[in-house]
Amino acid sequence: NVVFGLFQAPYYAFSQTMMAELSPPGFDNMAIIDKTGNNWQGFPFLVALCTSASLVIWFGVDVTKGRRDAVRWANAQRGHPR
Repeated sequence: NVVFGLFQAPYYAFSQTMMAELSPPGFDNMAIIDKTGNNWQGFPFLVALCTSASLVIWFGVDVTKGRRDAVRWANAQRGHPR
């Protein structure tokens, strides 16, 4: 949480601010709307994007192995053999 609060959250805030600064007034979120002519079409796109990312994380990330590797790395950094 500390790392998120110090590094990730400010990045998100900065990126959102920059997008707001660079988008012409009244034309926010227009990329999907311009292609389809429908305001609602952006939502299924975002749901599909989030779903695909979730599937990659759920099925592509081995949490047990990652946890074990993290402990092994931390011990190596501290100078412990295991």
